[in-house]
Amino acid sequence: MDICFILMAPARPENVGAAARAMKTMGFSQMRVVASMVHTQPEAQWVAHGAQEILSQAESYDSLAEAVADLDLIVATTARQRGQHHVYLTPDEVKTQLRNKSGLKRVGILFGCEESGLSNEQLSHADLISYLPLKVGYPSLNLGQAIMLYAYELSELIGSQVPAIAPSVPAEGQVHALQAKIADILAKLAVDEDEKLHKWAISSVSMLAQRDLNLLHLLCKDLSRALGRQEEIDSTEVKPV
Repeated sequence: MDICFILMAPARPENVGAAARAMKTMGFSQMRVVASMVHTQPEAQWVAHGAQEILSQAESYDSLAEAVADLDLIVATTARQRGQHHVYLTPDEVKTQLRNKSGLKRVGILFGCEESGLSNEQLSHADLISYLPLKVGYPSLNLGQAIMLYAYELSELIGSQVPAIAPSVPAEGQVHALQAKIADILAKLAVDEDEKLHKWAISSVSMLAQRDLNLLHLLCKDLSRALGRQEEIDSTEVKPV
């Protein structure tokens, strides 16, 4: 399992340098930077102290959508609860969720800007949302410290093997592919995207273990086939004059 750390619009090069140092200490090397170039500034290099290659090899993106397009699962980090209902996972619970999804190949851990965090729109790109349970609300952790804690917790997953996937189940993009299948089935059943059932079905997929993901893939395949046959019957049915 490959894990990359995604920094959304970081504002201070020193924080990005500290993030690179934390990542290397825990065995990670993949950094993605969105809507910012502070990782190229000298101050980031100074603080990185032995992890400069992570900064020089960091991938830059103009938008968050581009930065997460090739990932199988995205975990967003936040320091506060939002109006919309979410399940908030601690770093340890995130580790458990990733370990239970052994078919994942590429996972992204998303961190917001130091000054404003992640917006609701940016959070919408995530499959799971995580927080750090602090004893006091202030002073909060800076970006480098937060990345160190997640990197430490997730370092056990480095190099974990991907087992064989059940027949007829896609080897890549399992969570997102399954969400797309479910959305298609619900659309055929005339379930609106704003309905609670639709939102629950889509968001719950990211919490499933690998065995359940495999079974639900197969179930969706059977449901799609059955709905397709029903559509054929309806289209050829003789209507009364």
